[in-house]
Amino acid sequence: ITGETALVTVMHANNEVGSIQPLARIAAIARARGIPVHTDAAQSFGKIPVDVDDLGVDLLSIAGQKIYGPKGVGALYVREGTALERLIHGAGQEAGRRAGTESILLVAGLGKACELAAARLEERARHGAALRDRLWAGLAAAVPGLIRHGDPARGLPNTLSVSFPGREAAALLGSVPEIAASAGAACHSGEVNVSDTLAAMGVSREGALGTIRFSTGAGLTAEEVDQAVEILAQR
Repeated sequence: ITGETALVTVMHANNEVGSIQPLARIAAIARARGIPVHTDAAQSFGKIPVDVDDLGVDLLSIAGQKIYGPKGVGALYVREGTALERLIHGAGQEAGRRAGTESILLVAGLGKACELAAARLEERARHGAALRDRLWAGLAAAVPGLIRHGDPARGLPNTLSVSFPGREAAALLGSVPEIAASAGAACHSGEVNVSDTLAAMGVSREGALGTIRFSTGAGLTAEEVDQAVEILAQR
């Protein structure tokens, strides 16, 4: 934080390894200096309790598709008294912050998804954590030397990031079209870019290249987890 700092923004939970950030502590430091705090809660919202007062943030954003709502819609919480420049100038929609006619269908869909997420929060968290732990236990038993990234005690209940030793995650995922997951490194224009998150955590380049992020969603079953373990063990 310097004299020129105008905003502090930190994601509530990391999208790759699931680590939950100490946001309340960060917000207290920033706000003591009169600096507003924003958090991207797209990953955490609907998976763990999210309360703007507990977190101490001034701005909080969510995305519809992350809670089984429609794509292309989100929401921004703005604490009263927080000054914002208009995103789009013109008409006065959305309290004058963004001109243009809103999509009522998307807004209604997001609202319903939020309602269901709140009602099923504990149920979804237990389900996700149980299957995440089942997936980890199965993979760890089947794949020697598997490495887990992040602290499960301080992470999202649905996220598992693991490194397959001596393997390239992109190639491994390409060989198992039955499994939907993401790699810890991406290839662009012939160059392999290692995840900034994994690099900052001190994960080696080889380890990052072999890293896969799994998510255990609300519709996943224990049988499907066991099937995924069996498929990956054979590769």
